[in-house]
Amino acid sequence: MKNKPVHTSTVKTNGSDTVLRVLDSLLADPGQKRLTGSQATIILDALASSNDQALVIRFPAVLSICARNGVALNSHALFSKYWESSPKKQNLEKLLLISAELFDLEGIEAPKNLKKIASSLKAKYGTLLSAKMLPLSSGISISMRDIQNTLRDYTAKTKDAMTAFKQGKLEQEPTRDILNRSADLQVHLRRLFSSKQKDLVFKKLNRKPFTKTEREYYSRVVRKKLASIANSEVSCIANRLTQK
Repeated sequence: MKNKPVHTSTVKTNGSDTVLRVLDSLLADPGQKRLTGSQATIILDALASSNDQALVIRFPAVLSICARNGVALNSHALFSKYWESSPKKQNLEKLLLISAELFDLEGIEAPKNLKKIASSLKAKYGTLLSAKMLPLSSGISISMRDIQNTLRDYTAKTKDAMTAFKQGKLEQEPTRDILNRSADLQVHLRRLFSSKQKDLVFKKLNRKPFTKTEREYYSRVVRKKLASIANSEVSCIANRLTQK
């Protein structure tokens, strides 16, 4: 399936409610919509110029999408159309700097070149994270707590969406094919299960019907063994004792 493009014309021409819906769908979609560098530049510029707080606070969240899509920020594309003292350029600079500080604070993957851009801006603005409010040239002030919480919220939603997306792909594929891709996994299964037990594991995964005897044996022996393997304490001990 081809990735769906992001229509930046929607961001530029439609009202705030529509823009919010575009951004929300973009941020929530783990795999279908892709963001290019030129699209990211347009969106980030539009957010930095907006007088709608609900849009501006999503600036760092859009940067997280850039990181997820492997988009490197282009400082020339971001700043070249503004003169040095342009208030809109200052908005962009401040939002990029505070975003970089938030990514570091939260331990979130930043898009390429953001740290480099932010390091050059610190000499101009210092550290912005300690302030409660971020004043912008549009006349609005953005709460640092709001922008931080929005980034946290979208990061959590993205993780959940990605997990669900991967799980959905996993369930669509034949389980036996997935497990058979790893020779190491087959070795480990043979160490833990007898040939009969391993066959029942595959049979259960592939949703094939059991005979009455197989069902009883699976419930009495195999399922209990799987439950022991899945136990978090057992897993923790195993990981600890097998570390080199």
